Amino acid sequence: MFDTLLAKGFTIVAQVTVKIQPIWDRYKALLSLVAGILIGWFVIGWGIAPIEWTNATPGHLREDYKSAYIAYASQEFYSTGDLSLLQSRLGLDLPSSNKIPWLAEDGLLLEDVTTAMAKAPAYRLDSYMSALNGVQQIVMQEQGLPIPAEVPAEETGTEESTGEATPLARLLRIGAVGAVGLLVLGAAGVAWYLLSGRNRTSSADGTAMATGPDVISAEPSVGVSRADLPVKSFNTPYVLGDDYFDPSFSIEIGSDFMGECGIGISETIGAGEPKKVTAFEAWLFDKSDIRTVTKVLATQYAYSDPDLRAKLEPKGDIVLLSPGQEIMLETGALRVKARIKDIEYAQGASLPPSSFVQKVSFEVQAWVKQADEIGNS
Repeated sequence: MFDTLLAKGFTIVAQVTVKIQPIWDRYKALLSLVAGILIGWFVIGWGIAPIEWTNATPGHLREDYKSAYIAYASQEFYSTGDLSLLQSRLGLDLPSSNKIPWLAEDGLLLEDVTTAMAKAPAYRLDSYMSALNGVQQIVMQEQGLPIPAEVPAEETGTEESTGEATPLARLLRIGAVGAVGLLVLGAAGVAWYLLSGRNRTSSADGTAMATGPDVISAEPSVGVSRADLPVKSFNTPYVLGDDYFDPSFSIEIGSDFMGECGIGISETIGAGEPKKVTAFEAWLFDKSDIRTVTKVLATQYAYSDPDLRAKLEPKGDIVLLSPGQEIMLETGALRVKARIKDIEYAQGASLPPSSFVQKVSFEVQAWVKQADEIGNS
């Protein structure tokens, strides 16, 4: 039985060899070249001396590391309010290049931020949901993370993400590119000969330049002189679906912690998800005063509805949530001003008009009172 199978195997090999032999005799030089290129490419290029990647950007990270990095950068942005720092953290202040993923592919940054939000529970990033959502909205609205114009590499001194410093590495890179070119040419030649001289290869090359959203310019608050600039100033947006919206920010002078302030969801309306926010709560904690003061920012419906007002009044003074509205929170040593920059109401078939928010943008500024102010307060 075994002898019979062995004999059949040899017969098949002999038949295939007889059919291949004429082709080999005619094109053996070309086929040897292609085989040599393939061996050199995989053995040398991938095994003996592979190219080492250096100076990569966050967009090259593995998904879980990338999600964590975006979460930390987002939280840092909402703690500092420094948009240029966020751009630097994400590598968006580098010269535009097709080797930097978030600069080369339009929409990729938004996709990675969305992935970070979706995988937040799995990657234990739940506490960063509010910051991630805010950065996602900035990218979606194409207002906050600009892609800079093309800058010559010699002016920036920044090497692209796959640069190698050694001559051997450069030589290997050139050899790899040349090997790919020879491989393509060899394959084209074989196809041309074996298919009766008909060239069936075609090429197409297109380069898409990524475009970025416009820059959000931070405008100084009206009525604030240079002598009374806030020690902390930041913007924090809310968008329907951000059920974890509760940003908070520390107030510090140097390394001295003075207190903390923030804005969170105070009251919702209706049922189901996402939460339908009908009132927000702005708060200020003063370390030296050991107390927290709060005020409620209510929608038009919550502001005028007796039952909702009765429910909200124990939390603090109720203020109508309207564009341009400002509220002041004061303690013994601190003062915070929160301003509603803009607001858009959502529409719900089963809920009253102007009863919950689609999106709203808050601007918050914090001051530490001077000695004469503390004495008069």
